[in-house]
Amino acid sequence: EINPRYTEAFNNRGNVYLEKGQWDQAIVDYTKSLETNPKFSEAYGNRGKAYYLKGDFDKAWEDIKKAQEEFKNQ
Repeated sequence: EINPRYTEAFNNRGNVYLEKGQWDQAIVDYTKSLETNPKFSEAYGNRGKAYYLKGDFDKAWEDIKKAQEEFKNQ
């Protein structure tokens, strides 16, 4: 069971789903990660990759831009 405030746990579990090709579940976990920390650039990048692999290029591009923005602000 994941602590609902542990941002990186959701991101890491999303990575596992991504590796398994379960794009939708990965996106859910990356989104949960971002709900706990909206400035977590890595989760934006990972969710962007999941959207890209799913074929949702507009959402992928939005997340990649947000990842870059948050990364610059660190």
